[in-house]
Amino acid sequence: MNRELLELARYQFGLLSRSQLLGQLGWSSSAISRAYHDGRFVRVLPSVVRLTSAPDTFASRCMAVQLACDGVGFLGSLTAARIVGLRRLPSEPIFFTVPVGFRRAMPGWIRLLRTGWYDHEGDRTTSPSGLVVAAPCRMLFGLAAELNQYRFERAAEDTWHLGLTTPAEAADCLDRHRCRGKDGVARMERWLEKALTQDRPAQSELERDLLDALDRVGLPPAARQHPLTLLDGATIHLDIAWPTIRLAVEPGASWWHGGDAGQRRDQLRDIACGEVGWQ
Repeated sequence: MNRELLELARYQFGLLSRSQLLGQLGWSSSAISRAYHDGRFVRVLPSVVRLTSAPDTFASRCMAVQLACDGVGFLGSLTAARIVGLRRLPSEPIFFTVPVGFRRAMPGWIRLLRTGWYDHEGDRTTSPSGLVVAAPCRMLFGLAAELNQYRFERAAEDTWHLGLTTPAEAADCLDRHRCRGKDGVARMERWLEKALTQDRPAQSELERDLLDALDRVGLPPAARQHPLTLLDGATIHLDIAWPTIRLAVEPGASWWHGGDAGQRRDQLRDIACGEVGWQ
């Protein structure tokens, strides 16, 4: 195989489209057939092949769909969220958003999301790996349509925590695109009612679970991300706080706080809170 082919495949997780082979690389149909016969290529989709030496991964399957759609559409919903770093999301099916008139037969491990709400440039962005994914606010709409309220709010808080978008930006997107026909609008609205009152996202999944539990048992409402000035002049934010009695709860999780080093910092912060009369 020539160097140009290998370089192109390297940037595409070992994948090539038939149109790239025929056009950009100058292969003939018979040469492609021989590569299949010789075991150099594995067919992934009717128009996409993988070098036999390249592994079959989540990222390569995402790229295969992207190549098969010839530049139309973007990876959306749960697939986009997994790519940008949200947790505990499935690797299949691959969700891919395309215009309503787009027609292409796909196997069962791909879910084409056909929509009349399609902005080819504004709704998508390119990840560092070269995968074209839904822009953060568009991704949130996709998640709201697929997940229940509990799981969506946790995904939305993760999106905020990672700095991908903010509730204010999501609210602006919702105002511009709200209509009764869009799935997930009600879930977005319920999350924003709470999130727009906060300065910062929840700092752990456990924090969200605890807030829900406190609400269910009828305890007095707690302040979220309550600012507190310490003796050294630094201002910190307490996850769940009742300022009138100087009581706070700090649910911890290593994913949010940076592992063991983060947990040690949290312990030192607890001591500093005690110095100003907080428990």
